[in-house]
Amino acid sequence: MNFKISNIENYTSPAELNVDAILRTYGTSLGDIKKAMIDAVFVHRNPIEGFQIELHEQLRVAFERHFQYVKELLYGGRYSPRMSEMPDVDVGRTGTNQRIFIEIEFHPSEYKDIVKFLIGHKKQTLELGILIIAMNGETKKKINKRYPTMPIYEKCVQIVKELQSDCPILVMGFEGRWVSAEE
Repeated sequence: MNFKISNIENYTSPAELNVDAILRTYGTSLGDIKKAMIDAVFVHRNPIEGFQIELHEQLRVAFERHFQYVKELLYGGRYSPRMSEMPDVDVGRTGTNQRIFIEIEFHPSEYKDIVKFLIGHKKQTLELGILIIAMNGETKKKINKRYPTMPIYEKCVQIVKELQSDCPILVMGFEGRWVSAEE
């Protein structure tokens, strides 16, 4: 079986953040990223492990390919020189130390990802933090019904709103469906 993303919602913080202005400097847009996610087909090859493991890796590769396609450089960057933490996807541009850090989260560690974005912002390594998560409980069940602690969009948006930070964060929640290999 294959999994297709069918809908994506997003929330930006701070509210006046112009995500497309940032993304244009990387040769892409929010619409391009959403289209790449919706056009992708995610394959569940190993029925023994939860699909969230495969989906995480396939989304990571899809983001890396998207940013390579727009001819941006991928670095092994860190949020801070003193931390060993690295994002799932790191996109940089020549001439600046700031980058886009992307975290794809199916484990209950969304707080940790948001804190890493805040650290990157404080250390001036983060230009935009993107957090990719399941939209709702129904999507969580489709990904892995035996994994109830997976974070969801509304909860992450609420956390980001409560922070009231000037750290540039884009939260993207997706819905999806299982499709046959022919679709």
